[in-house]
Amino acid sequence: MKHILPLVVAAMICSGCTGLLPKRYEQSHSYWEKYEQVDNVGKQITAGKTLNDLADIGVDIYKTQNIEHLTHLDVAKRFGLLGFKDEALKTPEGVKKMLEAAERGRGYELTVNNTVEVREGSFWKDFLNFRKVTRKTGWEYKILIITVDDTVQYVLHKGNPNINNVVIEKNPLGPFQRVNGYVLVDLLENVLD
Repeated sequence: MKHILPLVVAAMICSGCTGLLPKRYEQSHSYWEKYEQVDNVGKQITAGKTLNDLADIGVDIYKTQNIEHLTHLDVAKRFGLLGFKDEALKTPEGVKKMLEAAERGRGYELTVNNTVEVREGSFWKDFLNFRKVTRKTGWEYKILIITVDDTVQYVLHKGNPNINNVVIEKNPLGPFQRVNGYVLVDLLENVLD
């Protein structure tokens, strides 16, 4: 009986090990729980609307979470307009108006996401750093709003309604390996000294 108890405990630990792997939730906004909800709001933002109109549909630049306020220089950087002129690159009219308006122009970027990162695979391989598998699922959506004098001049939407990314990290030396391998070199130097 004394010998069976440790085997039962070890079997219980090993069978439930996947539940011990890390899990990370990221939700940037509690107001929109689904991709379609924020996509519908994004489609309502059009040139000619005012910031008050945006607040009426739920995008208040001062109260809505995760809205980054951008200067005209930030917007110019995002469109690759600082430092060179590429004739093949067409700058949207609303962006041109905003750049000409300088300080009267502003950009606002709303970022909304709802993702889950889950580690998969063997607990022991993960714990000992031999093999880590991370799967990220969920959705994300970004809206870039360009304004001059509080009136929307240009809107750009970007989103992914179905994120499913897998990252696999393999380390043949497990806990003795780092990206640069210095741990193994340090161990060999200590043995040879």
